[in-house]
Amino acid sequence: MPPPTRPSFDTFTGLCPDPDMRRLSISMNGFHGVPNTDSLSRSKGGELPVLEHLLSADGARTLSLAVDKNYIFAGTQSTDNEITVFSRTNLQQSAKLAGHTGSVLALLYVPEKQWLFSGSSDGTVRIWDTATLTFISEIHPSYDTSGDIYSLAWDPRAGGTLYFGAQNTDIEYVNFGNPHLLGSLQKANGGPTSEGQTPDKDSAPAQDPSVKALRSSRVKPHSFFNSRAASPDLHKTAAASSAAFPFPKTPSRPSTPNTISLPEKIIVPHDNVVGSAHYGYIYCMTLFKRAGDVMWLVSGSGDSDVKVWECQPHGGLKFLFTFDGLSGAVFSLVSRDDLLLAGLQDGTIKVWDLETKACIRTILAHNSDVLSMSLVGTDLYTASAEGQILRFDASFDCTATFQAHSGAILSTVVVPINEDRFEFITAGHDAYVKLWRLPRMNSRSASAQSADLNVAADGDVMLYALSKLVAIPSMGAQASLLPTVEGKNPLVMAKFKGQATSPLVRKRVLFYGHYDVQPATEQDWISDPWELSGRNGYLYGRGIADNKAPIMAVASAAASLQERRLLDVDIIMIIEGEEESGSAGFLQALRRYKDDIGHIDTILLSNSSWIGEDDPCVVFGLRGVIYANLSIASENNDAHSGVDGGAVAEPMLAMIRLLGSIGTENKVLIPGFYDDVAEVTEAERDYYRAVSSITGMDTENVMRKWRQPTFSVANIQSSGPSPANNTIIPKSVTANVSFRLVPNQTIEQIAQDIQDHCQNVFASFSGEMTLNVKVTHKADWWLASVENPYFTALERAVEKIWGKDLFNAPCVHLPLGQHSTAAHLSNERLRLLNLRNGKRVIEEFLMSLSSIATTE
Repeated sequence: MPPPTRPSFDTFTGLCPDPDMRRLSISMNGFHGVPNTDSLSRSKGGELPVLEHLLSADGARTLSLAVDKNYIFAGTQSTDNEITVFSRTNLQQSAKLAGHTGSVLALLYVPEKQWLFSGSSDGTVRIWDTATLTFISEIHPSYDTSGDIYSLAWDPRAGGTLYFGAQNTDIEYVNFGNPHLLGSLQKANGGPTSEGQTPDKDSAPAQDPSVKALRSSRVKPHSFFNSRAASPDLHKTAAASSAAFPFPKTPSRPSTPNTISLPEKIIVPHDNVVGSAHYGYIYCMTLFKRAGDVMWLVSGSGDSDVKVWECQPHGGLKFLFTFDGLSGAVFSLVSRDDLLLAGLQDGTIKVWDLETKACIRTILAHNSDVLSMSLVGTDLYTASAEGQILRFDASFDCTATFQAHSGAILSTVVVPINEDRFEFITAGHDAYVKLWRLPRMNSRSASAQSADLNVAADGDVMLYALSKLVAIPSMGAQASLLPTVEGKNPLVMAKFKGQATSPLVRKRVLFYGHYDVQPATEQDWISDPWELSGRNGYLYGRGIADNKAPIMAVASAAASLQERRLLDVDIIMIIEGEEESGSAGFLQALRRYKDDIGHIDTILLSNSSWIGEDDPCVVFGLRGVIYANLSIASENNDAHSGVDGGAVAEPMLAMIRLLGSIGTENKVLIPGFYDDVAEVTEAERDYYRAVSSITGMDTENVMRKWRQPTFSVANIQSSGPSPANNTIIPKSVTANVSFRLVPNQTIEQIAQDIQDHCQNVFASFSGEMTLNVKVTHKADWWLASVENPYFTALERAVEKIWGKDLFNAPCVHLPLGQHSTAAHLSNERLRLLNLRNGKRVIEEFLMSLSSIATTE
């Protein structure tokens, strides 16, 4: 009989991600899907999973998934058919395992050996060491006509046996309990003959009479399905065609204690083949542990049959019984207690009781193929070819339905986080891998989940709160609003009270942050700037780096310490709402509420960025800033350059002359501007040399960016009907400029010097024009003392968490974002690892402060 219709992984085209990324934006509120009206189960609406993060294997379509404690493995269909390895710590790519010459259709992780098995459309199974991310061995089926390897299963007894199901309808196996046998597998009767040909397949013995009866009626696969025929590199040796590409270099593969020595190439002996186990492709397999030490293997096929086999302890299958006559190909299998569930081609899920062999339920779940199923306790998650996921409870009532991917969901896996929390990972035809936080097992209520969140857990409350940026009652802070000036956003003050020491000697830390943000030009964003989105280890959203994520890191750190009774200092958080527009009323409010804030021992800031991408840093100084608006206007109206050019005053030319008199990109020309600039000491220059060695920047360039005063022009705007009209002489022109100041420049004096210089220069060519100079914002420079003990505490905290030495410089300013955070720009982002480690650094810092001597 011909094989059933199924998406051919090797004929997929169009590997580019969906261009409309806004539909794939990760809302921390979760996705709201459309109920499936074809389900025969009763619908009991429940809490939906929350989509936390999105991964992309460089745009390649992910066909299979596996997870261990450190990594997420994504088997791809791509030019190189690699297994992309993502770190579970930072959700970024850690390595690429290359060597298959066809799509990676199946992955299986074996924890007791730290092995990853990968089955491919090149007809081979590869073994990888997950501790070192290196190639171990390649398994070749007994016959060249095996075709695609769709399914893998592992029996842990007697050293372990791997079973794999193939396109040619066979199930083959390798037992790893006998090192001597493995050492001789290359010479087994399945190996090449002296002429380089394999023996005729039909000479292989059948292992069971029921299997033998199938062989004579078997239909051989069409040559179209022999995916290896078009692979010119098929006959390369395993060592030559395999490689692991960790970033930034490839490690060598040391031996691991739990790994026996394996040959680089294993050819399955003919005796290890269950020939024609099915009439169709073997798409899925699962193992059942029965009473005692008995193991059953269940296989599902395109022939619309499910077969149950008893696994022999050292490998081999004994046929037991069949569930046949199903309504379509069997694409997925899972087991729960004595129940077996099969996902079928027509969207149906069959449920059997294996004790009675009775079908106890037929669920019309989906409108298309049920390609993957996963169990979380008594909950069943089913995924379809139309990108939809359904959740069923223990009674097989549908409790959730949502659209998870654009196109087929090709693989799913469940990862336990703790005893009642799980992560659900899905891979789709749309080239994305998505990470979902499942509802807690003891709650189906969103409000209950929020109330029960563990503030000590990395990412749990922090990401939830970051998506909302609202107060969470369980955090334990006393929050209040402090008005500033009329019409402006208030300050938010939150207090975390320490313990263990008396209030009279307890250290008090003030954290300053701001909750207002710059505008977002939405068309320049890949995802919605106003929804927290996660992609490839980064969190995206306007204000994520500047300054909402640092606020949440501090709040979560304080709450975590308070909950664990480790907070021995008082934390006062002052969060401003007008920082991006000049901090109107901020200073007045601080003076007005100084008594409410109370005595402060040190101030903690987190409103800057690293000097690069890989090296965390702390900040011991910031340049000051003056923003000014220059406006030049004439007494005339807008004029036509062809009619009035040369006869009327031109404010644009005047503005250009004025700006040129103020400075260039490397030099400020205002008289006296550099008079009070402090000399750079040799000790300070050593810091810049250290920065230079890390960043690769020239030392002088580092100093230009950090230590020298500057002048910059932000924008120039003019009157007229259209900025693009080349014939208009504008009657007025404005320019917004900024100056960066350094020690020991006096901000008030520099501000006055700027205004005086502009008026003096303008007076020499003003003609019929007027100039208005307005200083719109001022902020003084800051430099910490090298003797500051609070810097030492923060420095040690960073070194402990990140495992990196820092410069011996004072600081109470902790940046969380890398240099590429793009604050104020499109696609502003913050690395998830930085947020989580930032929280831990702050915890370490706060815990160390009680040991610092109090100075009156």
